[in-house]
Amino acid sequence: MPTFRPKHHITPKKGWINDPNGFAYFQGRYHIYCQYNPYDTKWGPMHWLHFASDDLLHFEELSEVMKPDQPYDHEFGCFSGSAIEKDGKLYVLYTGAVAEHQRQCLAISEDGQTFTKYEGNPIIDEKNLPEGYLIKDFRDPKVFEKDGMYYVLLACRHEGGYSSILLYRSLDLFHYEFVSVVKSFPYCQKGGMVECPDILFEGDKCALLYSLQHPKVEGVDFQNDFTIAYTVGSFDLEKGVFTPLGQEHELDKGFDAYATQTLSKDGKNYLVDWQSCWGVNYPSASEGYVGQLSLIKEAHIEGDRLKLSFLPGTKTARYRVKVEENQASLCLNNLEIRFDKKNSRVTLLRLGMEEEVIDEEKNPVDTRFFTLSFLEEVEIECSYDHSCVELRFQGGEAFASLLNYQRKYEEDISIKTNGCRIIDD
Repeated sequence: MPTFRPKHHITPKKGWINDPNGFAYFQGRYHIYCQYNPYDTKWGPMHWLHFASDDLLHFEELSEVMKPDQPYDHEFGCFSGSAIEKDGKLYVLYTGAVAEHQRQCLAISEDGQTFTKYEGNPIIDEKNLPEGYLIKDFRDPKVFEKDGMYYVLLACRHEGGYSSILLYRSLDLFHYEFVSVVKSFPYCQKGGMVECPDILFEGDKCALLYSLQHPKVEGVDFQNDFTIAYTVGSFDLEKGVFTPLGQEHELDKGFDAYATQTLSKDGKNYLVDWQSCWGVNYPSASEGYVGQLSLIKEAHIEGDRLKLSFLPGTKTARYRVKVEENQASLCLNNLEIRFDKKNSRVTLLRLGMEEEVIDEEKNPVDTRFFTLSFLEEVEIECSYDHSCVELRFQGGEAFASLLNYQRKYEEDISIKTNGCRIIDD
């Protein structure tokens, strides 16, 4: 039966998912948990849903692992968090949300499936907040270990109207002290804030990632009201000082990407995000589910950039496009990619979908554009998985994720060109 549901992206059997949580390698398998509402195809009281994989390519849905059932999380739920292994157990830090309070909580598992919430929860609360920061918007712990010390990044709003990423540390994962304000974000508009801080390390550099609500449009960047950004730099964890080595960049140039989770294993960094966006309609609700995660990608720091690559074994198609006219286009099924050779601009248009994507003001969300450094010849690697499309340009110079709602699906992508041609390798 024709469906929007992708074959290779994580989706729930039913209900709603958003942010990926607790991305970990534990007891010989990869684990990803998601924000989950089992009762509806809308955001609601947050549970955690568990997916597992042997290879990062094929995931199976297991079951719900956490539900809102404690005084510190019963109202709005078990919000986003992360995981780390210690002494053969999986420790999960997450945000418990009730009324005007968001506090950080701990749950522990011996098998990755059954979790016990720590009786001393919450472990980070208003007593640990620096002056002026608000407990009502204090969430999304990212836990990591360096040189025997555990660190946690957290997003928090300040009473001054801006928001920040805060750093905490612990010797045992149970007791924490505040270290520093790592980075502040005064440029979120319409009451927006930073969310889902994340970090990956490579040599003496790191990439600090974060998701932004209503960022200010900067040229071709931040066209989405909800997006992922990052800054490459160095991090003195003892002092809590992050030093940027370049400017801030947007991670994904498409329509649908938010809330990263990263995992470091065997010298490689892996990244996944919620391949969707707030503030729009979700056509897949008609099929009883909403939400999908991106494919797992490998992330690599190059200069002040973070470049993404599809994993070996991912089903993709590669195209080398010779752009012969100043205005040219390549159509992959009903996704049109336009090339403005003179201005080195690429425009993505998702047109002719079975159900149009619209924003809260009922405006169509169908066009995004960005620049590439060279447009004589363009290399595109594409994963086209039913309604989920991911595009990698010029060897990782740009990456774009989008939902393209078509139930008709063909293994072979239909290609049309105008003012350009496909070059055979």
